Amino acid sequence: MDSGLDQTDYDRVFELLEPGLPPEAGFQQCRFKLIKFFSWRWCSDPANLADETIVRLLKNVKQGQMSLSGTLYKYLYAIALNVLRENRREVAKHAAVSYEEGDVPWVPESSDGCRELCLEKLSHDKRKLLNQYYLLDREKLIEKLQLSRNALRLRIHRIKEELRNCCEECEKRSAS
Repeated sequence: MDSGLDQTDYDRVFELLEPGLPPEAGFQQCRFKLIKFFSWRWCSDPANLADETIVRLLKNVKQGQMSLSGTLYKYLYAIALNVLRENRREVAKHAAVSYEEGDVPWVPESSDGCRELCLEKLSHDKRKLLNQYYLLDREKLIEKLQLSRNALRLRIHRIKEELRNCCEECEKRSAS
């Protein structure tokens, strides 16, 4: 492929990604899927990350790093994972949240105090793990704790379930 892509090459990329749709609709469908991908991973600006992913795909095709054959979506989602990792590193690097081991995660002001009470009832280790999970790089946390990704998710799920049950009981008591 030559060094520059013209409009027909761009159109072909989106026709291959979304067969049966016109290029503009293929672009919109591809972008929508990427926005969902980033939204499901709790990114703060999924539309911008989707656009960045598409730009990188087109740049790679333009530079000849990717041919217009094969499974483009696998390649696209590999790029999306890299964009996601870079975004998480950037967010962690520039996080405005100060972290101290005893801190309780931020709770919206609209809560009636039950969440804060339940967070304070958690053991120090559980509170610390919850903070680290949401405030630090998860890959480093996995390495530090020597756990699999699923084992860490399960621990966090159990802590959140404990918090949820505590909040429900507290709300029932306060409603009575």
